[in-house]
Amino acid sequence: MKIRKKQKKYRLLTEPFVEHYVRKHLSKKKFGDGKKDLENKSLREHGVDIKVKHRNFGQYFLVEVKGNPSPSVKYPHGSRNSSMNSALGQIITRMHTKRRKRSYKWGYKYGVAFPYSFKNVLKKIPYDVCYKLNLYVFLVYLSGKVEEYNHKKLKKIQA
Repeated sequence: MKIRKKQKKYRLLTEPFVEHYVRKHLSKKKFGDGKKDLENKSLREHGVDIKVKHRNFGQYFLVEVKGNPSPSVKYPHGSRNSSMNSALGQIITRMHTKRRKRSYKWGYKYGVAFPYSFKNVLKKIPYDVCYKLNLYVFLVYLSGKVEEYNHKKLKKIQA
């Protein structure tokens, strides 16, 4: 007799849902100009999912967003890993390098945003890479709460 592991039940959070709450979170941190920047992009539009400028100075936040795999996916864990790799690849290809050496970290912040079911990806993204690339990870919960992880928080998790 084969004993099956009980799978965790997650409510599937779509990409527009995750994007909406990350935009709200960034708006509270003074990124974006209010209502215009709270509007989601269409899933068919090209480019980064979220690009917002700080209200007080010239710093941008670029975020790539992924949602949960559909219920018909046979191996959701594998799909989440693939989505994580895809998001990281997409955000890395959009990184700007034409800034002066001294200020390259201050002009752009980068992020990847996932539903809370992707919590296991936090152990897979090296914290020192996040530090060097100025990369943040956002996890969005069903309630709309957003957790932001920088390299310092990732180091604590991975220790």
